[in-house]
Amino acid sequence: MPLLRKRALLAAKIETTSGTLESFSASDAAFNVFDVSMTPNITFTERQGNGSFSQMPSIAESYGATCTFTTEIYGSGAGGVPGWASTFLPACGWVNTAGTFSPKTDDPGADVKTLSLGLYIDGLRWQMRGCAGTFKVTCESGKLARIEWTYQGVWVGCDDETMLAPTYPTTKPLRVSNATFTIGSASPCFSSLEIDAGNEVFLRTCSTVDDQSGLAGAIITGRKVTGTLDPETVLVATKDVWGNWLTSTEEAFSFALENVTDKVTFAMPKFQATNIQAGDRDGMLIDTITYQANRSAAAGNAELTIAFAAP
Repeated sequence: MPLLRKRALLAAKIETTSGTLESFSASDAAFNVFDVSMTPNITFTERQGNGSFSQMPSIAESYGATCTFTTEIYGSGAGGVPGWASTFLPACGWVNTAGTFSPKTDDPGADVKTLSLGLYIDGLRWQMRGCAGTFKVTCESGKLARIEWTYQGVWVGCDDETMLAPTYPTTKPLRVSNATFTIGSASPCFSSLEIDAGNEVFLRTCSTVDDQSGLAGAIITGRKVTGTLDPETVLVATKDVWGNWLTSTEEAFSFALENVTDKVTFAMPKFQATNIQAGDRDGMLIDTITYQANRSAAAGNAELTIAFAAP
């Protein structure tokens, strides 16, 4: 019988020991994910035969893999931290303190985590371990706010496995409307906003792991938070966007999405425009801005925070 691609779900579980595959239960798949894909990245070493053009068997090298998917942005339904945030953000280096996630510069351990991931499709299961990742927030006016996730890890393999039966979240996702948005003292009107976590993820090679993968797991080795924004152009007397760009001015950035039960706020204490170009939106002049989030506290690790709270 054929297998149905739409009978798919993703399980994700924070690893107790980084790089060690976890077992999955139904609660580990209680996520609404979209466009999920899990791809092994395995190179084979070719071996030329002797005495003819015929090849000898090629041999697999390190067993790397990539998993990508999208989630909607929503809260817990009561002002708390939702399951997607408490699972996926720590494996991207963002750690929760009283409902606010801040980035850390650290190895996987007590704060920063790695994930085991399992993709179930109609009776088949693909698995990865030791996964670390990065994310990009996409907000378009009037549409649902989304996060695109990319994780790298170690390919475990494919097997036959009964589908899990999770209880999926029913909390409504947040739309990009009625948002609270400020840069400095201004509240620009925009159509599109992107926030890119900019993590550098590296797969640790290791010859002593016992699964023949040649890899211990993934680790985050760098981070540069950047993004794009397209506000309507205003007069210099209203806000000197172009002048601030040339003088490397840093400003506080805050963007909050909310409904009657939840509020999610993205904050950058030191927002800096790194490039501005004139653009057009339906005949209106706009500023096409590329930006970066800079160090705020002396110790760093505060350039972007994500806070969950009641409205």
